[in-house]
Amino acid sequence: MRVILVMFKDGQRREFPLTAEKTVLGRRQDCGLRIPTRDVSRQHCAVLIQGNKLTVKDLGSSNGTYVNGKRVAETKLKAGDKLQVGPVVFVVQVDGQPAKITPADAQPKAPAKKPAAPARGAAGAAAVAPGDDEETLDLSEVELELDDPIDALEELTDDDEKDMP
Repeated sequence: MRVILVMFKDGQRREFPLTAEKTVLGRRQDCGLRIPTRDVSRQHCAVLIQGNKLTVKDLGSSNGTYVNGKRVAETKLKAGDKLQVGPVVFVVQVDGQPAKITPADAQPKAPAKKPAAPARGAAGAAAVAPGDDEETLDLSEVELELDDPIDALEELTDDDEKDMP
């Protein structure tokens, strides 16, 4: 199985082939794919390739790991999924699929919208459905502490690049 994480920076495609059975994404120097920004934990998540099974596992990150806009602890990945680690969105390409990935494909998925306010009952109290009090994290409003964390990926030293799969 050939797995590539694809991202875009200023319309330019960047590919990160994953060749190891386990690739840790995080901001530490020894991570297989280093994302040097404070929004990414030291060891944020791991992508596991086991035979024909592809999985992502959050490693207790502070800000969470997201697949297709949903926070996950561990889940299977498939071709075309959007893997978001901090401010970086990767499109998962497996064995060349999806064949065409555009910058629009690598945009964060919009969080689910909250349902409209429930109608009030005869007594004037609002009917509350289970889950109405759950919050949805809107990553588009997160302020980044670095000027541009994607630029940080571009500014890695040659030695750091050699360590990346």
